[in-house]
Amino acid sequence: WQVMKIYWSLLLGNVLEWYEFAVDGFLAPYFQSNFFAGSAISTWLGFASTFLARPFGGIVLGVLGDLFGRKVSTFLSIFGMLIGTVGQGLVPTSHSGPIAGTIGVVLLVALRILQGICTGGEIAAVSTYITEVGPKRSLARSMVLIGITCNV
Repeated sequence: WQVMKIYWSLLLGNVLEWYEFAVDGFLAPYFQSNFFAGSAISTWLGFASTFLARPFGGIVLGVLGDLFGRKVSTFLSIFGMLIGTVGQGLVPTSHSGPIAGTIGVVLLVALRILQGICTGGEIAAVSTYITEVGPKRSLARSMVLIGITCNV
């Protein structure tokens, strides 16, 4: 119970990220009609860009975590997810005009890539942080919590 009390905020961030990815998948028809000119392939490629960026995020934020500590790496990944998520809600759609629509698509994909980088880094940083900082007595329980949040 002590592990959950200490690390609930880290685990909650991971769960909320996966929830946001699920919502984005559910809203694919909206993105298709408002950003990608009705192209389902472009919509799903934009969605896939998030997952393609995850290994890069694990490398970059993993190196930052090794150099500056897991707290810094975790903070950067959570802050990047915040920017990516809020930014996606603020991008202009194709209904704002052709130039604004093009800018909106570019920003949407860039923000999705930012989310992918931050998610890849956060999974590695949080997992390592929990096992490094957690009491040795509850190490196995800490590792179980990692698997639970990754599967949500």
